[in-house]
Amino acid sequence: MENYIVRIYRRGECQPDSINGLVEPVESGEIQAFSTLSELQAILAGTSTMMEATATEKLCIGSA
Repeated sequence: MENYIVRIYRRGECQPDSINGLVEPVESGEIQAFSTLSELQAILAGTSTMMEATATEKLCIGSA
């Protein structure tokens, strides 16, 4: 069984498909961003080809 941490930061009231957040597989610690429900579904299904970064890389980018 795969475990994920899903963080949803914003959801549009008028546009329910407009959603922003991060998915972090617990086992690998890689973080992937999503901006639509379709992207979230692709990440969880393992079919996403989106850019990935580790938690450490995200912290370093954010503090620069």
